[in-house]
Amino acid sequence: MQGGETEGEIDPQRLTTDDKWILLRLDTAIREINDAFSEYRFTEAAQVLYRFFWSEYCDWYIEASKAVFYSQDTAAKANTLAVIDFVLSITLRLFHPFLPFITEELWHGMGFNKDLPETQGNTTIMAAHWPKPFDEAFNEHYGLDESDERWANARYDLVSQARNLRRESNIASNKKVKFVLKPGNQISSHDGEVLKLLLNADPFVIDPNYSATKGTPSIHSVVGELFLPLEGLIDVEAEKIRHQKNLEKSRIEIEKIEQKLSNTAFTQKAPPEVLEEQRKRLADWQNKQQQILQALELLAS
Repeated sequence: MQGGETEGEIDPQRLTTDDKWILLRLDTAIREINDAFSEYRFTEAAQVLYRFFWSEYCDWYIEASKAVFYSQDTAAKANTLAVIDFVLSITLRLFHPFLPFITEELWHGMGFNKDLPETQGNTTIMAAHWPKPFDEAFNEHYGLDESDERWANARYDLVSQARNLRRESNIASNKKVKFVLKPGNQISSHDGEVLKLLLNADPFVIDPNYSATKGTPSIHSVVGELFLPLEGLIDVEAEKIRHQKNLEKSRIEIEKIEQKLSNTAFTQKAPPEVLEEQRKRLADWQNKQQQILQALELLAS
């Protein structure tokens, strides 16, 4: 592996979809950062690092990996730890130009310098090899291909939409609720555990024959159809009142923006970026209004 012998050995046969996804996203980040540095676009390189480390690695991969750590499979846990170590060792090198003192401290404190030759990072991270994009042999050895990335992205997108369902129904994100998945594809036990964890679902039911009651909020995706049964979760009348208030607010905001955009005295003098901002605000409020109407329709069902 690129990080020397500090990490545990990664077993390609034990890689989960999430492991493969983060390795593919790391490869993409390395390529984008190297391209940005080659053209002195340092801000763009920093933005790629932020996206990869905070959003992809921390928000998604680490959270999804908890499904492995909560299991009793010690070999799977060791393999996921090896992936985490490998990704961190590469990420520290990518961060080093921006955070030299912190990355130097972490490089030694986390033991990434151990067993490396002096000229490759033993005494300082500055001597460590700069990360290179993964080659075909690497991808073949670890079974990395775009299908894993697409499937993981589909699961994460489903979770994001499900979290929106919670917000629309005014259900706290830390409250465990029942979700039912009517799968569109075969769902492995690991994928099921990851979805249950990321959805904060209890119970999480996978039922290909599920028939939802009319008005149950749902999401259609390539993973399947996900339902959020609301029985016992919300006060229907209180939710109707809340949505009606929000509907009135959206109507007022839309009317104000439309009046402004129909005023030639404003549109002829306003800079293009101001007009574009107003059009975007109008579209956003119109989308919110449509979502509220849909929520009211479900509550009336």
